[in-house]
Amino acid sequence: MRYWKGSIVLSPTRDQPLLREVARSAFITHNQLFESLKLDYCASSRKAFNNRVLRLVNHGLLLRREGLIGSREVVYSVSSSGASASGGSLVDSSGKAGSSGLLMLRHCLDLNEVHLALKRSGSLVYWMPETEIRSRSDLTPYGYWKYYDAVVVVRLAGQDCRFALEYERTPKATRQYVAIRERIEQETAIRHFLYLVPNHDFMWFIAEKLSQCRRAVYIGLFQDFLEQTLALPVRRSGSPATLTLASVLAPGKEAQHSGELFSGVAV
Repeated sequence: MRYWKGSIVLSPTRDQPLLREVARSAFITHNQLFESLKLDYCASSRKAFNNRVLRLVNHGLLLRREGLIGSREVVYSVSSSGASASGGSLVDSSGKAGSSGLLMLRHCLDLNEVHLALKRSGSLVYWMPETEIRSRSDLTPYGYWKYYDAVVVVRLAGQDCRFALEYERTPKATRQYVAIRERIEQETAIRHFLYLVPNHDFMWFIAEKLSQCRRAVYIGLFQDFLEQTLALPVRRSGSPATLTLASVLAPGKEAQHSGELFSGVAV
C-alpha cells in the first residue's frame, strides 16, 4: 500500500493509546505519559517512546509546551486532529497561557499523579476522566449529576467499587458548595464521594461546607493519597471520625458508616 508523502500511519497498539492518554488527561508531562503507558503495557523502551512522541509532535497531532510549570519538564496536549485520531473527547487546551489556564494545567497534572498512584497499586479497574463524564452526561441518558474530576472503579475483596473523585486545590464560594451539595444528594449512579485536598485547613473547610449534605462525603489529603492510595485516612463531612478509604469502599461497609442504603445504586 502506498501513502501520500508527509502522511502518517498510526499504530493502533502504540500511537492511538498514546494519543488517547493525552486526550483523556488534557495536559500530561513527558514522564507521566511514559509511566502511564508503561503501566498499561503500551510502552517499554524509553528511546522508542521518545521517538514516537517526537513523530506525533512533528505531524501536529501532539502539542508540545515547555516552561509552563516552572521547570524543564515538557507538557503535552492534543491538537484537534490528534483528538480525532485518538477517538477520545477533546479538551480545547490551545492558548491556555493565562492564570486560569495555568491553574487548569496544575490541576490536570496533579490528577495524573492520583491516576498513576492507583495504577501502581494494582487496584485500579477503570478511570473515567472529566472529559468522558461530560460526554456521557451531555449526550446520553446514563450520565451523572455532576461533572466530577473522575469516576473511579477499584477492586476490593474481589468486588468492583466505584467512587466519584474531586480534587480541590483552591476554595470555592459558599454558594457553589450549596449547588455541589444539591447535586451530590441527587446522584443515583454513585454511592461514594471522595474529596482530596492539599492540607488539613482545607480538609476542615470542605468538611464544614458539606456538613449538611445528606450523603456521606469523605475527605483526605492529596499527598497522603499518593503514598497510601486506598489505605488513605479520610474524614467524613460532619463527623470528626477517621476511617480508611478502603474501609469506606469495602462492600457492605457503607451502611455501617453512614446508616444509609440506596437501593438500585451502583457500587
